[in-house]
Amino acid sequence: MPELPEVETIRRDLNKFLSGKKITAVEVRQPRLVKPSVTKLKKALVGARVGRVSRRGKMLVWHLPKQQKLLVHLKMTGQIVWRQGGGKLMVGGHPIIGVDTVPNKYTHITVSFTGGGKLYFNDTRKFGYWRLVDDATFTDISQKNFGPEPLSVAFNANYFLAYLKKHQRALIKAILLDQKTVAGIGNIYADESLWLAKVKPQRWVGKLHPAEIKLLVASIKKILKEAVKYRGTSFNSYVDSLGRAGTYWPHRKVYGRGGLSCKRCGTIILKTRVAGRGTHYCPKCQR
Repeated sequence: MPELPEVETIRRDLNKFLSGKKITAVEVRQPRLVKPSVTKLKKALVGARVGRVSRRGKMLVWHLPKQQKLLVHLKMTGQIVWRQGGGKLMVGGHPIIGVDTVPNKYTHITVSFTGGGKLYFNDTRKFGYWRLVDDATFTDISQKNFGPEPLSVAFNANYFLAYLKKHQRALIKAILLDQKTVAGIGNIYADESLWLAKVKPQRWVGKLHPAEIKLLVASIKKILKEAVKYRGTSFNSYVDSLGRAGTYWPHRKVYGRGGLSCKRCGTIILKTRVAGRGTHYCPKCQR
């Protein structure tokens, strides 16, 4: 699943494509991906102009007229393709091996815009969703399901110290993966942040010292800023709006490097499972 840097890159690209554009038609082939209904989605979208596209955690948020928002989540296998006229630009998401045309059998939602632009939502396993909500519902969803954005001032050492005091018996990696703790962090950037902070993923929260927690907050911010700079990790062979793909992968220090030497101390990186996820760490550097 794309994490914050990938979704933020998609958001920035979509904002360039969609902001101010008027929607002329909506086609839905898989009604179960849409909530509350296809009828209500079409009523809200057709004839409306997209104000802007923002992000909450790993979720894209289209700002619409009449105090409405469209929540789009790629989940495990979602993909968004933008096509202007005869050209194609991949905005982001997961690769579909052997498929390089749109629409295709995995295209479940198509949105047409003035000027001939079309946005295609593809999903091989149909895990993603499009959900139309009003502003009040969005605020409620945001407050109940998401912690602060990690790159915001709200996510700071004081917040994290207070939060962790309530979860002393949890593993620190499990805490980072919980969207109610902090929004948008997934497996890749949890491992990278913990490596940078020299904290073992299996550490019990109650065993962490305040200085380690403060360093972890700073490490999370540094890793995510760097990943956003490189436009994330999980892009496929399509190009994005600037004709380039995410390039963070070569900059990884630990994730996906099991069996290789730690870039800090030379010790072999180990792979295990923590909180149900494949986890990479240095047994010497990380304590």
